[in-house]
Amino acid sequence: MLNIARILNYQASKVKDRTNKVTIYDIAQKLGLSASTVSRALQNNPLINEETRLKVQEMATEMGYVPNWIASSLRKKRSNIIGLIVPRTSMYFQSTAISGIQHEAHKYGFSIMIGQSDETVAMEKELVHTFYSLRVDGLLAVSSMFTTNTDHFNPFVKNNIPIVFYDRVPTDFNGYTITGDDYQGGYLATEHLIRQGCKRIAHFSGILTCNLYQQRLAGYKAALAAYDIPFDESMVYVHDLTMQSAANAAHEIFFKSVLPDGLFTANDSSAVAFIQEAKKQGIDVPGQIKVVGYSNDLSSRIISPSLSTIEQSGYNMGQKAASTIIQLINQDEGIKVPKNYVFPVELIQRESSM
Repeated sequence: MLNIARILNYQASKVKDRTNKVTIYDIAQKLGLSASTVSRALQNNPLINEETRLKVQEMATEMGYVPNWIASSLRKKRSNIIGLIVPRTSMYFQSTAISGIQHEAHKYGFSIMIGQSDETVAMEKELVHTFYSLRVDGLLAVSSMFTTNTDHFNPFVKNNIPIVFYDRVPTDFNGYTITGDDYQGGYLATEHLIRQGCKRIAHFSGILTCNLYQQRLAGYKAALAAYDIPFDESMVYVHDLTMQSAANAAHEIFFKSVLPDGLFTANDSSAVAFIQEAKKQGIDVPGQIKVVGYSNDLSSRIISPSLSTIEQSGYNMGQKAASTIIQLINQDEGIKVPKNYVFPVELIQRESSM
């Protein structure tokens, strides 16, 4: 027969074990120190000598002490956490930028909390609300492809919590931005194809509510104009730049009476999808159609033929975004933070356009 009382007592003891977490007062009692000394030692305060600091930290580890982040942030009025909103962490450019952000933030004692918008404005709004509720010290953001205004970021703006947009920036945003030189990237890619003998150059563009794709398209148009090649709107294919969308656009091209002899895509995955579809149709790249992508993804180096592309320095952009928002959070005096920082881009020539 089950002893119900014993079971209930056991369960109650387990609940108590889970709720009675180790505090600085427990550590202080063990070591015969004041709670304030333990607190300072755990924060590496220079007022505490090294012997005491090491003793406290060793005891904290031994007892399984975990700082209460919420209580600490309420006391200090700072969380030392930066919110980060990106479309998708799986994107090569974003993953390298996140590495740069994390490494730079860690140097200054900040942690990063990441949310994915999945390219939807609704999820982006939800993440903004969540990060504001969590009282992050600042927000880094890459807008979704469909974000046309920044009204949902107003809680941060109105409460003077720093926001920095990098890479993709909504057109109505008037704050701090870190971007690549997307106009120049579009120009370089298109000019390279022209210099390789192309005269009918198609372009796969992202959704044109987004600053990146507006600028890359503008660079494409400017290069055509500079070499007296008429712009043909029917040669521009606007889609969400997924592999499937690019494959669909490729089939539109293949069934035209006259093929383009060049293609500039606004990201590398679209270029890779196009090359794969071209192979299936027996169309030679670069023999019949030369191709240039954008971002210098890992895929650009392993596809055959290897993909010419535009390098936009994701890791460095992430570092710059992190250092900018940390300076704004700390309100560093004497340090001028540029409001709109633009990274140079570089053409990487490979087999697909040679």
